[in-house]
Parts: sequence; C-alpha cells; structure tokens
Amino acid sequence: MSQTRQRTRLDGTAGKSDVREWIREEFQAHTSSKQAYYHDSGGSFGLDAQRNRHHDGESIYQHFGAKPFWKVLEKIEASNHPAYRYPSAYLNALIHVSDADIWALERGDLDRFSDEPETRQRVMEWLAKPENRDILDAMDDGGIGWHAHSKPGKGKTSAANFLCGARMTEINNETVLWQLTLDECEILPLAPYVTLAMPAGVDVRLMAVPRDDSLPRVEIDPTDVFRDTLTYTDPVDLLEQTCPGAIYGVLPDPKFRGCEELVEASFTSAWQAEDTEENTGLVEWMHGLVHARAKKDVTLHPTTAVIDEAGDMLPIRPENDANDTKTKVKGFAEAYGKARKKNFSCVFMSHSLTTFEETVREKERLWMTMPETPTPSGRLTGLPDSVPIKGNYASRLSKGQAVIWNSMNFVDIQWPNPYRTYGFEGEISISYPEREVALRDI
Repeated sequence: MSQTRQRTRLDGTAGKSDVREWIREEFQAHTSSKQAYYHDSGGSFGLDAQRNRHHDGESIYQHFGAKPFWKVLEKIEASNHPAYRYPSAYLNALIHVSDADIWALERGDLDRFSDEPETRQRVMEWLAKPENRDILDAMDDGGIGWHAHSKPGKGKTSAANFLCGARMTEINNETVLWQLTLDECEILPLAPYVTLAMPAGVDVRLMAVPRDDSLPRVEIDPTDVFRDTLTYTDPVDLLEQTCPGAIYGVLPDPKFRGCEELVEASFTSAWQAEDTEENTGLVEWMHGLVHARAKKDVTLHPTTAVIDEAGDMLPIRPENDANDTKTKVKGFAEAYGKARKKNFSCVFMSHSLTTFEETVREKERLWMTMPETPTPSGRLTGLPDSVPIKGNYASRLSKGQAVIWNSMNFVDIQWPNPYRTYGFEGEISISYPEREVALRDI
C-alpha cells in the first residue's frame, strides 16, 4: 500500500512555530521497533529482545509503498525475469550472506535463521529451495555493494534511500551508515527511522529552509526531523554504538579524532590548518571509518556504508600533498578489501567513473548506470574489458530506473519515489558554526 503523503502547504502568514510544527508532523518518528528501543534504552536490547517488537526493516519497505522482497523474488521466479536469470548482476548486490549462511542453505538448515527478522527468514527460505540452487551458487559471501554514477539529479540518491534504507534492512537486517554532506540532507525520506550520529563536543546547527520564500527559516532540533541522536568521539566509538538493522545518518567529525592513528595519514582540521590547502575536507573522515571497520573488529554484523561524493574522497591518481591524499586513497583500496571480508559493503555515488581512483575500481564488482548517462568504457582500469550494455543504453531509462551490471550481465531495475513519503517542501541544512569561523580565520 502506498504511503504517499498529502502535501501540506502553509501560507505567508505562518510563523516560525508553524514551520517547526510542520517539520515535526512530516517526519514523525517510528518508535515501536527493536532498533528504536535499542537507543532509547541506552544501547541495549535487554529483555525487550524477547518481546513482540518488530525490526525497522519490516516496516521501511511499507513506508515506501513497496512489496516485501520475498514476494518480489517469487514474482521474478514465476516470470523468469532477467533478475532471476542473472542473479550475480542484481540479487547478489542485495542479498548478503556469509559462507556459514551459504553452507546452511545448501544443507537446507533454516534453523540457522530462526532468530532473524521474518523478512530475512522468508528470503532465506526462497534461496534454500532446490530449484533456486543456481541463485544460491551466484551469491558471494561477505560484503558487496555497487557504484552508481551519473551527473546530479539522475536518481542516485533516491535509489540509495530505497535500496539501502529499505531493502538492505529488510533482507539482511543490515546496519546502514550514510555519511551526510552538510550542503544537502540526502537521507530525509528515511528520517523517521534514522539515528543522527553527531561528533561529540562539536556545535551542530540544523536549519529548516522552506522553498516558499514567504515562510521563515527556522532553527530546529535534530529530533524534529530524525528519530533520535547519538554522539561519538571517533570512528571506533561510533561502530561500538551501532545496532544491527539500524540506519545512521553520520555527520563527519570536523576534528577527525582517531583518524590519523587508524589511517596512518595526515588529517588537519580547520582549527589546525595554516592555509586552505592544508585543511582536510570533511568527506575524508570516511577513510577513518572504513579503516576502523577493517582493523578493529568492533562489529562483524553486515554493514553498508553509503558514500556520496565518492570522487572527492577517492580522486583518480592522487598526489601526496599536505593531506597525504595519495596515502589515504591507495590505503583505502586495501582497507576496503579487508573490510569486505568482514561483511562490510560500500555503495559509492559519483558523477563519473573516469575521475574515481583506479585501485578502488578494481575492488568493485557491480556498477549502476543511471538514466541519460553514457556507458563507461571497458578501457577504464577495473571495469570489464567488455561492458555488457551498449553505449547509449541508459537513454531508454526514465526517472526512478537504472541498469545494474557486472562483467557478464545486466538487469534493469526501478524503485518507488522516496520523496513522496513526506510533504515538507524545502531543505534541511546542517552546519558547524565553529568550524565556519575557523575556516574564515585561515
């Protein structure tokens, strides 16, 4: 059943309190799940794990008006859909299993999944069917993500909201870590289910900016939009606080605490930098998180990191500048490979694969080409020699569609519009006021 909301409109007489109440109504928190209880109870399921609370992933796909994935699987099986015929090109991206999971499924041992959410149990039951053995054989163990590429506005973020926020939590009870950029709050469709992870000791300011210029801009509290919040001191501390099946909008730490030790490279905050070239960009904080996931074994639960502006974090052929960019980028490829063996996936989003670091491209297995986006050349290092889609293939795709592919096959996919789940028209801007002052003083 579609969860499309009736859009509320305020007239020019509305004041700040009206706008703030509008925000609260449109992003009403989902508070009845195990994941909501986990943080509300101070970071523990406790005795509540035995009660009848559901998991977020059992609700989010309904929030977007989608069918449960096990029903989708039954449908593609019955119709012999390309997603069924070529499972390594799509299903492998969404269904995450360990080697032990695969072994149990091969034996038909479904008891292994008896404590999992029902939505995952139903997918595992489908995988264990003898007639779907070819599908099971196509599943890679450990982490696997994809790389979505296009110019802005072609659907990368909406796809990530649905496929990572809804399907990953529904199918895998996955922990999702989405590094936010301050100029655009990309995760709003998921906000009622999101914990906003904020760096400890940093002044964070949220501002609601209605599209209607006659309405006032309003400073808001994080919980006016997001379900709840946590504060973290460094990447390891963040991972220690995460909960299976929960979604986190991660605000990067502008002070990069703990990152130098993890990455063994220079991170210079705005408070320390002597010139603008020395100042480390916020997107680089994710290097610290990936290294922490690879090296510290804090959690081995399936985890997906969503990395927007990936080309800025992992530029092609970097130089070793004042920020040790080359060291970070080359080290990321190795750390990502290790983390993937520990059930860690990355979903990258970038404007072009040609500006994305080659050594990381070589670690990738799946790519997502958005509408009106030229097919990348097989001459790019890390891509298949023969890309299985034609050069103008994406020109036939519409908004809310994409083609996902690997070295051999491709599958057209589509998803519901996630932005129709709320009626607020405008932006939620996030800023670090003290960092802005420090940058002006450089």
